[in-house]
Amino acid sequence: MSNVVLSFQLESISSKLLQGFVEWIEINDDKDIALILDSAYEFKYSILNLKGNSLQKKYFIKSQDLTSDEIILLINQWKETFSKLMNSGVDRVVKDSFKIWFLTLAAYGIPSLTQRGETLWFKLIEGIPSCEKFSLSDIPHPYNKITKN
Repeated sequence: MSNVVLSFQLESISSKLLQGFVEWIEINDDKDIALILDSAYEFKYSILNLKGNSLQKKYFIKSQDLTSDEIILLINQWKETFSKLMNSGVDRVVKDSFKIWFLTLAAYGIPSLTQRGETLWFKLIEGIPSCEKFSLSDIPHPYNKITKN
């Protein structure tokens, strides 16, 4: 399969997931959003605490240093992980917390989705005051410049 077709498929899948997830966030309260963000925090720190280097770790440490090839590779890896999670018995919070990172990376790596990534974080940020662990400093580049103001 060519990179153009693969890229189009990733863009299409990610776009639909972003739209659906933003709509879900809009109809839920801050406590539900905070629950997912705190779970996303746990995922992030489990990756950061792994020994050795990986693209996942690089994403959480300094995503702006990822090359476009690394971003596409990581998006594809996470798309596979996300597909497995969706078809597993894992609870909704875990699925949605991983979805945050997957969709944030897709929005960052696929230029046509950048604005949707901003919309996602504008909505997610509303739940941060209810979080026990997740804070503004956990929002990844380039969305870490978004504030509630």
